Amino acid sequence: MKQVIVFLLLIIVTGCGEHEDPVILKTMTLSEAYPGNITEIDKIELLDGSSGEKKIIEDHEVIAEWIRKIKDIELMPDDNQEGSVGYIFGISLYENNEIKLGFIPNQINEVYYKTNDEFTRIIKEFFEEQFEREF
Repeated sequence: MKQVIVFLLLIIVTGCGEHEDPVILKTMTLSEAYPGNITEIDKIELLDGSSGEKKIIEDHEVIAEWIRKIKDIELMPDDNQEGSVGYIFGISLYENNEIKLGFIPNQINEVYYKTNDEFTRIIKEFFEEQFEREF
């Protein structure tokens, strides 16, 4: 009898767990992924994933120019949504000292994207310009 009660409790407990809605995989741009108006960004934090070094960009002209270059590039979701380990380029976008979106070139909002050479090149060039060294 104890085994039946334990079995029923296990079924009830596993049935009551939270279930996340499945992520819908679709082509996306950074503008579409950004929660709000991407032109309102007033600070960008860059993180060198290999060293941990950070750079903060608050020059509005520099931010606007970089966002203009990158915001409308289409990113195709990767069929393989299994997690990966490590990154070189970490980017956080802020409005009024509040982080609005953090991403790496192949992952935005917990969705993995296929490598987009143009997107990655623009990010790499920005990092090299801001850190004043090659990546």
